[in-house]
Amino acid sequence: MLFAVQKVRELYSRADEKSAILVLEPKDDTEARQIVESLPLAQLGMLSFDIYGTKPCRGFVANL
Repeated sequence: MLFAVQKVRELYSRADEKSAILVLEPKDDTEARQIVESLPLAQLGMLSFDIYGTKPCRGFVANL
């Protein structure tokens, strides 16, 4: 469902442990937290998560 409403952009499994990385498309950290808290495993208390903001890498932009 979250893919359908374009809130989850990418989903990865980590190679070094049993966990996942979700790349989200929220407008801010509050919306990111709401998206993750809406997941069924989070609602059951079986999911922990960290949220990290990102920004474009200036190194690539400067070299264009």
